[in-house]
Amino acid sequence: MQEEIWEQERAYFTNLYKADYAALLALIHPQFLGWPDGVPHPLDKPGCARFMHQLIPAPTTCTFTIERGGMRVLGDVALSHYTIKVHCTDPAGATKTQASRITHTWVKEGDHWKLLGGMSCSQLNTSKREIS
Repeated sequence: MQEEIWEQERAYFTNLYKADYAALLALIHPQFLGWPDGVPHPLDKPGCARFMHQLIPAPTTCTFTIERGGMRVLGDVALSHYTIKVHCTDPAGATKTQASRITHTWVKEGDHWKLLGGMSCSQLNTSKREIS
C-alpha cells in the first residue's frame, strides 16, 4: 500500500511540472486544505489550483527526485513525509536545485487515494539536528 501512495506522490509532481492541471486536480480531495511555503495562509482546493497555475504556468523541463522520509498508513488514511529536490536548467545552461520538505495526508475513497492536506517548507538550512 505504501508504494501505491509513493506513486501518487510522484504523479502529483509529474503532473505539476507538465502543467497537467486536470490530472493534478483529480488527485486532490474536494475538502483539501494545504499550506505551501511562502503563502500567508492555508489554501482550499480552488486556492491550490490558482497557486499551482501561478507557480507553474506552463510545462517545464524541470526534473525532481523524492527522498522518502517516512510514511504511516492507518486504515484509509496515510501520512507521508519526504524531501523533494527540483532540478531546473536556466537559459544559460546552469542547473539550479531547490529542496523542500513536504508533508501530505492522503485518504482512500473507494479504490483511489486522494490528497486531503499538505504543508511544505523550503529546505534552506541543510544542517541536521540529532534528537536523542
